[in-house]
Amino acid sequence: MAGPGFDNIFNKMKEVTKQAANETNKAAKAAKLKMTVMSLNTEKTRHLQTVGQRTYTLFAENQSIDGKLLQEKVMEELKQIERIEERIKELEAEIADLQTGQHVNVTDVTGGEEKSREEG
Repeated sequence: MAGPGFDNIFNKMKEVTKQAANETNKAAKAAKLKMTVMSLNTEKTRHLQTVGQRTYTLFAENQSIDGKLLQEKVMEELKQIERIEERIKELEAEIADLQTGQHVNVTDVTGGEEKSREEG
């Protein structure tokens, strides 16, 4: 028959298992957010390439670049790039939040005293 000591060990094991599952969920969420950041960076690169192509086309047609005309041709792309950069900053902050405190603290689950190492 299991005594109170067994219940204590069982409860500690449940706590450690729950904490480990929580950390795994955090790691999975961080990985998913990192994939989103990679996708946004790819989209940003595409917009930058479009800006470059439109700039070159304008130059090729006129052998000069009219700043006002160029701005009209690329403004929407520039706004998209700004939105993407803001979203990337938000996601990176969220990733950083998930990664802080991601270490599992494992204590002695046998019911004994916690052991600490003295630094010397």
